[in-house]
Amino acid sequence: MKSIVVEAHPLVRAGATHVLQSLPAISEVVSVDPDEALFENLAAHADAELALIGLPLPGIDDLPALSRLLQQPHPRHVAVLGESDSAAHVRALMQLNVSAYLLKSYSGKLIAAALELVLAGGRYVPASIVLARPDAQTGGAKGSDDCALLGLTQRQYEILVLLSRGHPVKTISRMLGISEATAKAHINALYRRLEVRSRTEAVFVATQRGAMLLNQPQLVAEPATSSLAPVRIARTG
Repeated sequence: MKSIVVEAHPLVRAGATHVLQSLPAISEVVSVDPDEALFENLAAHADAELALIGLPLPGIDDLPALSRLLQQPHPRHVAVLGESDSAAHVRALMQLNVSAYLLKSYSGKLIAAALELVLAGGRYVPASIVLARPDAQTGGAKGSDDCALLGLTQRQYEILVLLSRGHPVKTISRMLGISEATAKAHINALYRRLEVRSRTEAVFVATQRGAMLLNQPQLVAEPATSSLAPVRIARTG
C-alpha cells in the first residue's frame, strides 16, 4: 500500500516517514510538501491508502484546508498529526471524518499502533479528548442525532460508543452500572439493528452512516484508564 506524509518540519517529516515505513502494510511512502500545490499533489495521490497530515499547515487555516481536502479525491484514510490538545479543535477535525488525530508528542510506537488501527478500519482520538465531557447541550444533541441516525436506543448508543473505544463487555457493564448479561443483550440488539456481527463492523457501519461516536456516555464510575492515556477505538470483534 502507498502512503502520503505531509509535514512542514523536516525532522518531524523524517520521523513520520520512518513510522510509516515500519508498518507491514505500507510498501511506499511519498512525501508531499505543504505548499501552494498541496491540494493538487494530494489529489494526484488519491490512490494511496493513507495520508498522514501534519498540522499546522504553513499559511493555511487547518479546518478549511482539511475540509477542502476531504471534498476532493483523496487517500482512503486521512490521519492528522497535530500539536494542539484542545478538545474543541480535535472534535472539529474529527467531525470532518478524518480517521485519526495523533499528537506529535506521542512515541513512534504509539503512532504506529494507531495507524495500524486506522488501516484496519478503526478511528483514533486521544483519551483526553474522548473522556472530556463536551458542552452538555451540544454533546447531548449530537448523541440524540446519532441515535436517530442509527435507529438505536440511548443505552444501545452509549454501549456502541464504549465498544468503539475498545472496552470489553465486563468493563462496559461496570462503567454503566448494569450487569454483563444486560450489556450483552444490548450489544446483540444493536448488532441486529445495524445488521453486523462484530464491534469492528458496528463501528464501521455507524461511522459510514455519519455517526461521530464522540458523545460521552453517562458513566457510573470513571474508567480505570487515566484521562491522559491514549484510548484506541475498536479493532477486533
